[in-house]
Amino acid sequence: MDEGEAGRTTSVDAILAATRRVIAERGPERFTMSAVAAAAGVSRPTLYRWFPSKDDLLAAVTIYEEELYTTRLEAAVAAQTGRARRLDAALRCLVTYLDGLMGPDPIGADPAFALQSLGASLAPQSEAFARIVGDALYAVPAVRLGHLPPSDAAELFLRVAYSHFLFPHADPEALLANLRSLAGMSSRAITTAAG
Repeated sequence: MDEGEAGRTTSVDAILAATRRVIAERGPERFTMSAVAAAAGVSRPTLYRWFPSKDDLLAAVTIYEEELYTTRLEAAVAAQTGRARRLDAALRCLVTYLDGLMGPDPIGADPAFALQSLGASLAPQSEAFARIVGDALYAVPAVRLGHLPPSDAAELFLRVAYSHFLFPHADPEALLANLRSLAGMSSRAITTAAG
């Protein structure tokens, strides 16, 4: 990668990460390109060079979030051996990814956008979860016994995790313990946040 390409990647990543933060704080209808540029630490001309309109920026953020989710999930699962450990790492990744994505009050900033975003993300994130976690989903008793397809188990985990953001629990570890129990695992951690 040459220096110009590296600078572009750094600027674009900073802009997309800043856009996520600004949207979480203000909602998509009330965020401004100026606020994004300031939060990203770039000039407005730099922002407009990469994203000529708010619509272009929002479309790029959607792609960025899906790539970020997939990359984090792949890394978490790849660092583990054994079905239960891979599933546990995937569940922890799901909770921590969503905590970071949604911010402290996802519904308060813009309820319609938060719900629309969760709804639009459900199918691709469920598919990615099932694909990346793979045969580790057979650690779930209902899947192992043939009562639930792996794709349905993946969607169920995402739906439960999503509900945490509609009705937050003060302790995300409690959500993780519940997801582990749903998976037929001990509610205690078998992996750590670092892997």
